[in-house]
Amino acid sequence: MHSSLRKLTVLFTLSLLLFTSCGTSYQPEEEDPEEEQEQIEDTDSVPANETLETVTWNLQWYGSGFNGPPDFEQQTKNIVRVVDSLDADLFAFEEVNGQDNLDKIVTHMKGFHGFIAKHVSKSQKMAFAFNTQTIDSLDSGAITDVRQEYKDDWKYYWANGRIPMYFSFTYTYKDHKVPFYAIVIHAISNYGDDKDEDYNRRIKAAEGLYYYLKDHKPDANIIMLGDYNDDVDESIYYDNNGNHLKTPYYQFVNDDANFEVITKKLSDSGQSASVNYEDIIDHITISDELFDNYVQNSTAVYDAPLSYIDNYGNTTSDHLPVWAKFDVTVSKTLAK
Repeated sequence: MHSSLRKLTVLFTLSLLLFTSCGTSYQPEEEDPEEEQEQIEDTDSVPANETLETVTWNLQWYGSGFNGPPDFEQQTKNIVRVVDSLDADLFAFEEVNGQDNLDKIVTHMKGFHGFIAKHVSKSQKMAFAFNTQTIDSLDSGAITDVRQEYKDDWKYYWANGRIPMYFSFTYTYKDHKVPFYAIVIHAISNYGDDKDEDYNRRIKAAEGLYYYLKDHKPDANIIMLGDYNDDVDESIYYDNNGNHLKTPYYQFVNDDANFEVITKKLSDSGQSASVNYEDIIDHITISDELFDNYVQNSTAVYDAPLSYIDNYGNTTSDHLPVWAKFDVTVSKTLAK
């Protein structure tokens, strides 16, 4: 063996002995696995009972990719968690960007089906999600057959063409089958450049809808849910002297023989369903056919998520859900 090769062999042997004498052995460094995204847990199914539980909730630009919470997956997870906590039968959502995005929520709502307002071309669509164990869908669509004085500008009165969407369905519990006519609305906001014009558009939109229901649905069991973008005790808009103007929904409020804005008590008590503002603009109105069915004092702002979801306003929505309950065993509704 050549002397140079012998020296290399000796050096390698000494190095190996020195390494093993330290009580260690070589292990190749493993790369850290990528963190898996936390799975969204499905909601529990909502069993049939004598109470129709309804919710209106603005999901703040859900699925639009801008203006809403920055983490879409986290927003979805939080929405599903809130939905599961509410345990309701009917959800009226606002600000959902398309059926595919609504499906990202409803796919985790066990036993539910959902659909959006296809007639709304912009990203802030209204939607319904309903419990198929209790609700049998009959019909849905845009409300367009309004009186002539509203017809020409009907789409304009509702921001971005957000014409109200109706959902006709039957709620079934045992031998009770009760038809309902639900409406979801999303009025123009008070944050445009011309607030006076926006206020007048809300008035015209509310008037047109009021007369439509009087003309075409005089005996229906009506539930009108949504983001009214105004309050119902007085308007959030005020004149140059700082005096609040009358609510755009004054006809629904004043016609207490035919309608009741059951969320007005929340306005009267100073409650809000907004993370950022004091006035409540998320409301529920019912027709007189449901006065006896309405479960008294069931209307409420569901603010529990503020305590169990971190940074709710920036991760989930700037609105909180508002809900109300109806007893379908009251016999008056059976003839409708």
